Amino acid sequence: MPGPRALLNGLAFGESPRWHDGRLWFSDVGSREVIAVDLDGNSEVIARVPGMPMGLGFLPDGNLLVVSARDELLMRAEPGGQLATYADLTGLSGHPWSDMVIDGRGNAYVGNIGFDFPAGEFAPGILALVTPGGAARQNLRHSPNVIRRALAQASRQRSEPASSGAKQASDRTS
Repeated sequence: MPGPRALLNGLAFGESPRWHDGRLWFSDVGSREVIAVDLDGNSEVIARVPGMPMGLGFLPDGNLLVVSARDELLMRAEPGGQLATYADLTGLSGHPWSDMVIDGRGNAYVGNIGFDFPAGEFAPGILALVTPGGAARQNLRHSPNVIRRALAQASRQRSEPASSGAKQASDRTS
């Protein structure tokens, strides 16, 4: 088995790697780009995000969502690399947004760092729930244990068939 090797050099600050459709997708916070790279090292700039890209995720239909941290928006990538607002996170917190995970039903869980990074004093953040269609609300004030539980639930839901009962889905998002 060959050893580790670099797929891509020259990144400013790679963040939120996700494997999707045979490529590694990530945010380069420093260049403010979302990039995808294959195992041969062929890369493509998917989108440019002026408000600092952070978390990435893919909806069940394959559409890319990206957290625009400083703009307090969750953006959807459109064909041609344009971005459209999927959810407005302003008003939920006055601090930058960070990473995200999307469950198999299309619910996005977006973490907020809770302080003005990097200069602010550490404080707990929140976890926002963005439902399919873009409705956003504060879901949880988070600590590491709350985040682990939310991510575990999202992972379980991702593996469940989309045809699970409507009551189950509404119970999880209420």
